[in-house]
Amino acid sequence: MNIRRQVVEAMYKVCDQSELLRSIGKISNMANILMFHRVNDYDSDGLTTPTPVFEEMMRELKKRYQIVTLSELVHTIRTGGPLGAKVVITFDDGYRDNLNCAAPILKRYDIPATFFVTTGFIDTQNVFPWDASNTVLNPLMTWGEVRNLAKLGFEIGAHTVTHPDLGATSHDDARREIRAAKQHIEGELGQKVNAFAFPFGRRDCCPVEVSKIVREEGYASCCLGYGGKVRPGSDPFRLNRIPMYPTTIDLLMEVDNFLTYFDGTTRFVGVPVIRHKPNEW
Repeated sequence: MNIRRQVVEAMYKVCDQSELLRSIGKISNMANILMFHRVNDYDSDGLTTPTPVFEEMMRELKKRYQIVTLSELVHTIRTGGPLGAKVVITFDDGYRDNLNCAAPILKRYDIPATFFVTTGFIDTQNVFPWDASNTVLNPLMTWGEVRNLAKLGFEIGAHTVTHPDLGATSHDDARREIRAAKQHIEGELGQKVNAFAFPFGRRDCCPVEVSKIVREEGYASCCLGYGGKVRPGSDPFRLNRIPMYPTTIDLLMEVDNFLTYFDGTTRFVGVPVIRHKPNEW
């Protein structure tokens, strides 16, 4: 860790002890939707959060913030309620460790979450392209396991059928992916699906025109795959999410608006300080 980073973390810890940042966070009135993919102790790639780290993150978030469901946050946006200090937990893709590793921790701390599943991969041996060269097997859930998540009280959302880049598909194909995923989950679970999440995290993968299709297909909200805060007046069909951070202090600095990363820029207490890749800090 470089000197600059050490100084920033030391400053954060001093501010954190004084509760100053959370007071400012409530006044700033911005919510955070966090995006995870996997939680386990057998893989170490960029999509995986180690189980002890995830538990530490959830424990600290529970102590410091109001963790709500995605549906509750959307209701707050629509009714103009206060957003400050609210956090939402989401998972993408539908990996089995979501049920086996993440869910027990979430239940231990009474934390709600939304799990976005890619329906064409559930209950199959299909492997996502980014996992094809991985020497570690990361199986997807079965429909029975998805139903178990729902029975535990977690929200289940749609993440398309085949996980395409919706910014590079035709609108007709995008509509088929969005509609079929919703219908499949509703048929398997016997309950309405209200939330959708775009695959992939670049801005060009999440076009506004496709968000309109999500609305037309009967969803109540749509999450994007790139960073940023949820603010008063945010479009429920263009909800920014914060990708996984490697450590708890990184995550807390982001949620507290102390050190944030968005659109290639690091902001220190809201002031742009440097443009760089995320892993340079």
